This record gives sequence, structure tokens and C-alpha cells, in this order.
Amino acid sequence: MSPEALAEIVVTTIKAALAPVRADLARLEGALSALEARPLVPGPPGRDGRDGAPGTHGADGADGLGFDQLSATYAGDRTLALTFTNGTAAKTIPIVLTGLPVWQGTYVANATYEPGDLVNWGGSTWICKACTPGKPGEGATGWQLMVKRGRDGRDGKT
Repeated sequence: MSPEALAEIVVTTIKAALAPVRADLARLEGALSALEARPLVPGPPGRDGRDGAPGTHGADGADGLGFDQLSATYAGDRTLALTFTNGTAAKTIPIVLTGLPVWQGTYVANATYEPGDLVNWGGSTWICKACTPGKPGEGATGWQLMVKRGRDGRDGKT
């Protein structure tokens, strides 16, 4: 899967997760419009708010961030980086996607493998289920057989 496709999946997932919140907000707007139709009843005057801290956007505070300020990039084997940008300020949040299948090639002795790593060993493909430097094979606790080696074919002579 390409990094761009993975980033698109994450952004789409976040938008889908926010859909119920948007629906709730729409219902609240309807309820608020009904309340706004009531005659106003003045209450006691409130206190003045505090001034904003020096170096901020003043007494009004900083604007919030929207999807336009969000970018997602695939930053490595299992790291998705969400970057929020507001003017010259940027904040990157790395998200480690544990268990994501990553092809590591042929098994290398004494290498430490993470859950989700896929290796070839003895003609079969194995998936790592727990951090392990151990070799895949029958009885290996950190590995699970994913694709078993097939039988050797005939020599093709007639």
C-alpha cells in the first residue's frame, strides 16, 4: 500500500469518526434555534474576561485548527505522521501502527522481529506474533505459519 493511500485512509477514517459528532451538532443547532425564538430575559451582567497572554493572538485567543491544516504522511515501516500547521507553527504527532504487516524478506538469525513482521523461512511465510529474535518453525512461540511451502514439482521430463 502506498504512503499516500494509507494517509488517505487515515484522513477518511477520522472524518467518518467525526460524522456522528457533526450529526449531534446539527440536532443541537435545531434545539438552540427553538430556544432563540423565546423572548429574551436579561440576566445579571457578567465579569469581564481576562486579557490574553503576551505573545498570543490577544484577548480573543488562538483560532482552532481544521482539516485544511492537517496532513498525513507515512513516515517509515509502521509510523504515520499527522502534522497540524497553523502559519509558521507546526506540530507533528507520530502514530505507530502496531501489528501492521511489513515484509522483512528472508529470516536473518539474531535479528529482532516485531509483531506483524513477515519473513520467509524454509520456503514458508511466517508472521511474527510477539517480539522475538527466535527462528520461525514448528514450536516457535513468537511466530505463526502464514503460508506453508508447497510440495516440490516434478522434474518436467516426459
